[in-house]
Amino acid sequence: MAISKKSFNSTGFLKCQFHTHAAGDGIDHISHTPKKLIDEAKKLGYDVLSITSHRKVIFTKELKSYAQKKGILLIPGIEFEINGKHILGINIDKKIEKIKTFGDLKKYKSTHKDCLIIAPHPFFPGKVTLKKDLPTNIELFDAVEHSFCYTSTKNYNKEAESIAKKYKLPMIATADCHDLENLDISYSLVESQKTTKQIIETIKKSSFLNKKIKLVSQPISYFKIAKLIAKQEIKNFLKK
Repeated sequence: MAISKKSFNSTGFLKCQFHTHAAGDGIDHISHTPKKLIDEAKKLGYDVLSITSHRKVIFTKELKSYAQKKGILLIPGIEFEINGKHILGINIDKKIEKIKTFGDLKKYKSTHKDCLIIAPHPFFPGKVTLKKDLPTNIELFDAVEHSFCYTSTKNYNKEAESIAKKYKLPMIATADCHDLENLDISYSLVESQKTTKQIIETIKKSSFLNKKIKLVSQPISYFKIAKLIAKQEIKNFLKK
């Protein structure tokens, strides 16, 4: 369902990256600062960016202004946790850092109706992925992530695609960027006006394979996946 970078004319679409990390992350050691991330996004032609650090909202008015001067709409984000399971929150505030349960998330969404909740890499191996907690709490999610981390022979996104199709949810391709060289590895094109409200509304009103959202992503090699994981593990080890 994803398309290659060469096979689609992006005219009229916003180039969006909704899953990135930067220095100050609550779990991983990240080398680049938020401003360096914004600078790289500018070079790559992004229109919309969200910095989704683990456990912390690092969005500030200064960063928003800095991004705006670069022609980028910066939307506040976070990768928070419920029972150790990762969840992306877009267009949120710092109150989301206090969420501990799915009940808490339900209450948060009732008072923050313009937020966007995405299930990141939900069926990938590991303790931090939602797996069965996604269908069990599907009413709390607005979209499902199409992860960059797949090969031509192994693709854990397929189960996520099935869930998205079953519950008529849109999929969002992201880079889960921990290193600037991978910022453009996978992203989404959204046909929308360049405002937070319109972008969120467009995504929420979309469904699986909706024409207003295009996923730009291609399989990568096992070697590249191993390299990405090893590089981050080394960074985290040296941070201790």
